[in-house]
Amino acid sequence: MRINSYASTGQAILAPFTLYYVSNNDWSSTHNYDYWNKNFTTAVDANNYTTLKTIYSPSPSGYVEPKTAAFTGFTSTGGNTENSSQFNVSGSFNKGFYFYVNGWKIGSTIFFDCLGYRNTYNGATGAVVYVGGEGHFWASGASSASYGRDLTFYSGTVLPQFTDGRSYGFSVRPVKE
Repeated sequence: MRINSYASTGQAILAPFTLYYVSNNDWSSTHNYDYWNKNFTTAVDANNYTTLKTIYSPSPSGYVEPKTAAFTGFTSTGGNTENSSQFNVSGSFNKGFYFYVNGWKIGSTIFFDCLGYRNTYNGATGAVVYVGGEGHFWASGASSASYGRDLTFYSGTVLPQFTDGRSYGFSVRPVKE
C-alpha cells in the first residue's frame, strides 16, 4: 500500500507494509539519528565506528547496515567520482559492477546490482524506478537529521559517500554484526 502522507516513526512501525511518501519531500514527520546507528547522536563523516543495530534496521537479526566507510574502497580516492579510471571494478558496467574488496584491482570481487529505488519526486507515487540502471545501498550513518549515507552508482558514476536518500527506498546489503 502507498499513502501520500507524512507519518510518525511509531505510525510507520505499526504499518510495515505501507510506503509513506510526500512528493518532493521527506516522508517522516520526525527525525532521529538512531534510524541509522544506535551509537549516533549527530551526523558523521565516513568512518569505521562500530555499528549498533537499531529497532529501525531492515537487516535480519545478527546483521547490520555497513559502516559509513565500507564503500570507500570502491574508488581510488575513497570519494565520489565520475572518472571511470578511478572505479575499483572488474570488467564493465552490466546492470551493476563487480567491485574489488581486497585492495586496488586485486583479489576477490563482489557484485552489486542495480535494483533501482522508490521514487517520490516530480509527482511520482513511490514506484520502483531505474531497475538495471542505478544501484543504491544504505550505510549505517546519517549525514544530517534528514539525510542518510549510501553507495550510489550507475554506468558512469560511483558515489561511495552519497548523502541524499531522504525519501528513497534503497536496498540493504547487511553485514554480520
